Amino acid sequence: MSNIFIKQRLFRQTAVGCKLKNDKRDMKIELDLNIIKRNAKIREDENFRFRSYLKGQDSKKIDQIVHKLYESVLNHIDCTECANCCIELETCFQIDEIDRLTKSLNINKEEFINQSTKLDEFGDKDKLFLNSKPCQFLKDKKCTIYPLRPEECNSYPYLHKDNFTTRLIGVIENYEICPIVYNVYELLKRRMNYK
Repeated sequence: MSNIFIKQRLFRQTAVGCKLKNDKRDMKIELDLNIIKRNAKIREDENFRFRSYLKGQDSKKIDQIVHKLYESVLNHIDCTECANCCIELETCFQIDEIDRLTKSLNINKEEFINQSTKLDEFGDKDKLFLNSKPCQFLKDKKCTIYPLRPEECNSYPYLHKDNFTTRLIGVIENYEICPIVYNVYELLKRRMNYK
């Protein structure tokens, strides 16, 4: 059995149990991407209702809760065992990040842009997207340009940022892609006693 297969099999275990700080209840961290995708479809209406509920809450309080949940969940998930964001999402580069990348890799910038990227569909001239999915820099669920990765990748899934309640459409979109987002959103429902 190959090392990669063992890691993938371990990652696909249904869940990991752990406790959150200041919470006496056990929490279940879901890791299985198939279950996460299925639940995203089943809970779509519920997730949008919860979004509406969150919009009426104190955004600073929600940020504090989300940041704590994010830290707790992040301690139980190894992104290099998943890499689903690199598989499912389009990688976005700012022009200055492409400059840094092409210089560091000693490749022609114009050639890279023409062959490997596409324009932002909303017309932002400072953003370019890789024209392939999964990301061409992903190999064995590892980023081959990790020190040079774009800020979009570095910041994903954005749960450490403030103003969570202003980004809930993106959160719901990422709910089915990222186990971290999925688990934080589910735990937030529980924390807010949402039914």
